[in-house]
Amino acid sequence: MVKKKPVRLRPYYRTRYAYQKLRVCKHCHHFTVLWEDTCANCGRHALIPVMDQAAINAKRSMQTERLAALLLTLVAVLLSQTFLQIAVCLGGGILLTVLLWLLQRRMLPSETRRQLDKLLHGSQRLILEGIYLNLSTASAAIKDDEQIGYEILREIATIVHNDRIRLQQIVLLQSFVLRKDMDLELEPLLIEDFDSDLAAYIGEIAKVKRELIKASAIRYLLIHERYILQMKQGASIMTAAAGAAVRMKKYVDMYPDFIRRYARGLPRERFLRLYQIVRRNPDQSWDGLRDEVSAIYNEKYRWDPDFQKWE
Repeated sequence: MVKKKPVRLRPYYRTRYAYQKLRVCKHCHHFTVLWEDTCANCGRHALIPVMDQAAINAKRSMQTERLAALLLTLVAVLLSQTFLQIAVCLGGGILLTVLLWLLQRRMLPSETRRQLDKLLHGSQRLILEGIYLNLSTASAAIKDDEQIGYEILREIATIVHNDRIRLQQIVLLQSFVLRKDMDLELEPLLIEDFDSDLAAYIGEIAKVKRELIKASAIRYLLIHERYILQMKQGASIMTAAAGAAVRMKKYVDMYPDFIRRYARGLPRERFLRLYQIVRRNPDQSWDGLRDEVSAIYNEKYRWDPDFQKWE
């Protein structure tokens, strides 16, 4: 058995949109999703968020428009033949330039979004090259420091969604001692096919961070239940997930048969939680779950004082 290592993962900054993880070098236009200070391509301290680059592009575009307006004003003044024409052209040009500037101030947010869309679509090849370089960095890091390698893959997974990266993350996570205070995730790592490392990871998550066990994870376990039960700790994985599921009544409503099958193996504290849900809802049978809970209660906990409160 491989000995797991205690690690302290750096906090993971979640963004509303995936593109917010991207940064671009102002000098060489290289893209990265990592937290590095210098550009891996040119070595300069010139990395900025893509939204900042889009804002720069928007302001530059607007500045060009204002310069064009001033240039037209200058041409009109030079072509004027009388002082009145000069005054009208100059005054009108300045007024139009000011109005343009005021309009641009109002349009800056929408123009920034347009420039962002233009930047992302026009730089797809450079973005891919940057991500491939990030993947190379991750591969090299894993050999020296698995924790850093995992953290790099976690950042890349924000942009690149494929099972290969998910499985690499899972394998690395399974080499760590998982704790409740760690910034862990589960749903983004789920895949369609059965994987023993993923199943084992779900089992550990069910013990250290029950709140991450949601409907998608339970569905994964049920779909691959036959294969999971063939694993050495398969029954423990399913039981731990059932114990995590009973934290919310909605999962009891959704998966009563699953919880019924593993209720007998639940630790006392998790069974007490299930017992409380059952007692609070006397009108629901949950396809035999109530009868199973009653039988387990009579066999193991009938004289337990904590259970007596729910008689």
